[in-house]
Amino acid sequence: MRRTLLCAVLLLSGCPEETAPPPPAADTESPKDSPVPYKVLKDETINNSVEYHVLIAEGVKHDQTQELLKFLYRHTSIRKDSEPAAVATFVYTSEAAYATPPRTPVAQVLRKSGERGPTFDNKVPLEFWQEIKVALEPAPGTDGRPTPRRDDKWKLKLKVERDDGAKSVTLTQPYTEQGEDKWAEKISFNQALQEFTDAARALYDNVPDLRSLTFVGLWQDKEVLRITLAKADYGTLNLHEIDERIGQHHGTAFLKLSTGKGTDQSVAKENAAMIAKEYRTMLAGLKGKANVSPTLK
Repeated sequence: MRRTLLCAVLLLSGCPEETAPPPPAADTESPKDSPVPYKVLKDETINNSVEYHVLIAEGVKHDQTQELLKFLYRHTSIRKDSEPAAVATFVYTSEAAYATPPRTPVAQVLRKSGERGPTFDNKVPLEFWQEIKVALEPAPGTDGRPTPRRDDKWKLKLKVERDDGAKSVTLTQPYTEQGEDKWAEKISFNQALQEFTDAARALYDNVPDLRSLTFVGLWQDKEVLRITLAKADYGTLNLHEIDERIGQHHGTAFLKLSTGKGTDQSVAKENAAMIAKEYRTMLAGLKGKANVSPTLK
């Protein structure tokens, strides 16, 4: 009876409501185990969604920034008793980039509500050696993952020599049988030049700091091609247009064969001559910066 009266009194007077414990204090500096020290510009949690902005020193490298992003995602996800529903973490190299709209972070990691994993975006430039390595990697597989070079363990494999100070690179390419660690039985002029144009486009299109490329083609332990291509020369050659025209020549050859306007042998010979003309015109534009062995025909 007394318990019932007590409850009634409490109901009439207003029972005190249970209050949630206050959230942990916002970060003001980087934890000691952070791979890169940083200053916290903003740490805010609203509706269980974290927004985290940090400042790092200029000159922090790409890989260091990537490790920091992983750390920040882990840190903001597990520092409280319950995992946040969403995380948005941004990295800056100047306070102006944070304070001036629109904000321009150099890196960020995001996980929206309902997503299983985070998305990383690291705009800090790769180092020169990293740019070279990435540019020369084969195209990713169908799963989007990098495809390792098949010739990494070959005796006859691509050799890459860099001069980081001069921002130059020398590629020495052995001409091998496709997919095999042995010299090609024969190598044509067109095949040799295609290897060069593919390498030049891969490097100059993906390595902004590259100033000079030297391409050396080897066959049967002998140098059969050497081309030195400066960045200015690359812009003048318009290799993209050359490759487009070569693609058109292949299309024309296919059309002739499909319409019976030539034999396999005659169409192939005519097509090879048209492609060789494109390459010889290109070499003429290099004005003595290319040496081609007469064995390449």
